[in-house]
Amino acid sequence: TPSCSAPSTPRMGEGAMFLSAQSGFSTPNSKSGGTPAANLKFPVNLKQELVTSSPELKRLQQDLLILTGFNDNSTLHWRPLWFDQADQYTKCFWTLHNPPNVVTELLPLKAFSRPVTTRRMRRLDDPPALYIKSWEHWYHYCEMYGIPVDFLCEEQVALMRLGLPEFSNGKLCEPSTYPLYPEPQPLGQGRYYLDREMYRNLPRKFQTLNLDEAVIVQSNGALEVVQSELSYFHASQWTHYSGRG
Repeated sequence: TPSCSAPSTPRMGEGAMFLSAQSGFSTPNSKSGGTPAANLKFPVNLKQELVTSSPELKRLQQDLLILTGFNDNSTLHWRPLWFDQADQYTKCFWTLHNPPNVVTELLPLKAFSRPVTTRRMRRLDDPPALYIKSWEHWYHYCEMYGIPVDFLCEEQVALMRLGLPEFSNGKLCEPSTYPLYPEPQPLGQGRYYLDREMYRNLPRKFQTLNLDEAVIVQSNGALEVVQSELSYFHASQWTHYSGRG
């Protein structure tokens, strides 16, 4: 079996027939705004070695890998710094969607492991989009959630896919790790109790708790084991802060 490692060559083509401007699904490049991600220059024939040596590209790649690890139509609170950080956006949840020329696909899975997704450019034989079906809808979505309109453009998708794990023969393999820690509340907005079904995804010391113990997630991201009998089991203690109370 070939070894699994981080890729070093771009996959923008991958032998696939991507949708072109003639089909009406080309990536927009004129409404990108002034975000740090939009201002980054993507070198031609970008390779992972260059990404690793550039703090800006590496940070952008990591943010994209985190976001694309969630399925389309996922509800999130965390947003990267190159998204609009106005209070009207940061204090509320937002819904992750693809632009109309991008599709979601699953990475290879180990038995009983958590599904992890990624993204690729749409091909002619892909089924129609389920959510964002036009660029007009995409622009409205971006405006509603404070998302740069160049999010998941072709350059960003290519950059993200450079960071995916692959076998030595170039085929994608299952991710070696994925985020183990659940998303915290906004800093200073309190804590919440973690659903016990999530314990199996945590480090081993959190997987063998007594029945009268529970894990809470602090707003700074720290996990803490507490006596569950000291808490009241109202639904509000098991949910994220929504920004509306």
